[in-house]
Amino acid sequence: MLKKEKIMVVVDAPGPAEFIETAIPLLQKKNELLVVTVNTKANAAYNVLKKYNPERCNHKEDAEKIYKDFNPDILVVAMSSLVLGPYVNNRFTELAHASGKKIICFQDFWANHRWPMNYKMMKYWDKVLAPDKLARKFLKEDDYAGKIVITGNPNLDRFKKLNKEKDRKWLRKKFGLTDNDFVILYVGRGTPNAWQYDEITFEFFAKGVRKLQNEMKNKNIRVVIRPHPRDEESERYNKFSQGLNLLGTSQFPSSEDLLPLFDLIAGIQSANHVEACYLRIPAVCILLPNAGKITMEKLSLSDFPPNIIGANIGIYRDNTDEFVLVLKKMIEDKKFTASIQKTQKKYFPLPKTSAAKKVAEEILKG
Repeated sequence: MLKKEKIMVVVDAPGPAEFIETAIPLLQKKNELLVVTVNTKANAAYNVLKKYNPERCNHKEDAEKIYKDFNPDILVVAMSSLVLGPYVNNRFTELAHASGKKIICFQDFWANHRWPMNYKMMKYWDKVLAPDKLARKFLKEDDYAGKIVITGNPNLDRFKKLNKEKDRKWLRKKFGLTDNDFVILYVGRGTPNAWQYDEITFEFFAKGVRKLQNEMKNKNIRVVIRPHPRDEESERYNKFSQGLNLLGTSQFPSSEDLLPLFDLIAGIQSANHVEACYLRIPAVCILLPNAGKITMEKLSLSDFPPNIIGANIGIYRDNTDEFVLVLKKMIEDKKFTASIQKTQKKYFPLPKTSAAKKVAEEILKG
């Protein structure tokens, strides 16, 4: 009979929480499991995983007692997104290393191992569960010496069964939209370490959309703003959104549930830009020199990978006229959008197998 493992899962941000969420029931079947969430003011990771009754650990000083009380056989730790701390993930990793336990790290987004608080932990990870080949490439470039397993991102498993056109029709009817309405999602990045770049980007975006609406009287340009789950300022976008035709969607807690509604996705690089590729939704990734470009440089990336291959369209200059021309082309030029969707289909094929099952299997292998 296989030994019943004691598995501790530590998560500090909504992206990693969504990655591991559907693998948790598979891990619980024959094992003792403790989920720990690290919570900033927004409680984002906890909100995703609250149905699993997670232990809350908001300060690294509290980690040792939680760790010793549970005494796990395997530590499964998210690659941290909390650039400004608290560095609770690191403390759990140090404790597991000191006690000789297996440490498995899972990564939901390319190259975030390059954040300083993650980079110094790489030497402790026995195995990294990576979302795709590109994530593996970046890890190898930085001389990660442990095992890398491409599992896929379990959060994308749901797209296999999604009927985009059916959901789109239902959502547009629910919101009273017509064929004349062109709906743009602005994906917020107002996290504690990136809010200033997000505000610069949204101001640029809003200026461009107002100009677009003035020049395209035959289209009704609607804008949906979805703040980042870790945004601590609820009124952030009000000062820049005057004159935009906003569409309220607060009755839908999850942005992912709304994706089929949108004709275009915009903002600094985000998980929603990647999900847009899987749903064949055109997207613009705005990387201005004094904003989004800086967030890329902090990860030692020259550009957002989907921009490089043409699966998203990159905006790099603080030039509203150029931005508006791109938006017009995406609205009017069907061949242009079709070429984007063709590239998305090539590089972002829908998952054929369960990533959640693969993640659970790799964790149980230790």
